[in-house]
Amino acid sequence: MTGYPPPRPSGPACRVEPGHAVAGEPRVGAGPEAVAVDTAARRAYVACSRDNAVVAVDLVRCVPLWRAGVGREPIPVVLDLPTGRLFTADARSDTVTVLDARTGARVTRIHVGRDAYPAGLGHDPARRRVFCGNTAAGTVTVIDADRLEVIGTVPAELGAGSIAVDGERGRGYCANFMAASLTVFDTGTLRPLGRIAVGEGPCKTVANSVADELYVAGSLHGTVQRLSLATGRPLDEIRVERAPVGMCVSPDGGRLYVCNRGAGTVSAVDTAAGTETHRITVGNGPGDCQLDAVSGRLLVSNAGSGTLTVVDRPWLPGATRPRTHPAVGRRLPGFALPDARTGEVRTTREWAEKRYVINFFASW
Repeated sequence: MTGYPPPRPSGPACRVEPGHAVAGEPRVGAGPEAVAVDTAARRAYVACSRDNAVVAVDLVRCVPLWRAGVGREPIPVVLDLPTGRLFTADARSDTVTVLDARTGARVTRIHVGRDAYPAGLGHDPARRRVFCGNTAAGTVTVIDADRLEVIGTVPAELGAGSIAVDGERGRGYCANFMAASLTVFDTGTLRPLGRIAVGEGPCKTVANSVADELYVAGSLHGTVQRLSLATGRPLDEIRVERAPVGMCVSPDGGRLYVCNRGAGTVSAVDTAAGTETHRITVGNGPGDCQLDAVSGRLLVSNAGSGTLTVVDRPWLPGATRPRTHPAVGRRLPGFALPDARTGEVRTTREWAEKRYVINFFASW
């Protein structure tokens, strides 16, 4: 990778792990799912879904600056540089909250429809639009980034969420998780342009304008599908680790970074070769990532750890660090819960010395 200056130490917060150098790992709150970066202001903004808040982080000192309340369960966050505003999609409030990025003050709250469950955002800064993917409604709400008004709705499919924008062609791509598809639409006229079938569970989509490619993270099968932006045709599929849910592209288009939520790692992918070159161990349950174009550092929001991992020189391979969950080797805590079918109270004592599976459902 080229174009980055040598990394600068960040003071006492900086540490060196056996794998990659970690410039900082500040605690930001419960369930950080997404991160946006303002390189000029030297700030990152993290949406904490379980705290119903956005946290601003100083990128030089790796410390939080302010915390602002938004709606319930903010999952994505985008920054509109011309206005200096942050937008969050608040899944359980059916709203998009707009904040002043400098102070965290609330500007307004925009309703996107009843029982919509907005879980994804896209941004077309040239056309001054923010797109909100409504998972339960299967639609995309279009917001004027300057007037902060809803100006239209694009029909999508069930599970509509993450939205990538090809600014050069004026196209939007909405990932429909339940329908295993992408909805393609014109970001200017808002006219639907077609449907692209992809693999099961498309959780995130991002565009690479340099390579003229589109990437779709398949969270159910641990893959990233690569498509041509020019034609929409699939090119190939890249294997990564478990449950990829977040991605970002380097400014030169040469690297794709994939957050593997189920593995606690980030896969670094050479976009020219279409292959994974190495993995970076981060916190638990990484949700999304962004690059700081000034320092070249990778910022990863860890939903399971409540932290923001700041990685120096992520394009360089590092030694793999073994991971052991803190619960491994510990006794299962005792608990009692009513049976969902009969209402009878069941306890962990019933399964002592037996093998069994506990199934956890995650809303993401």
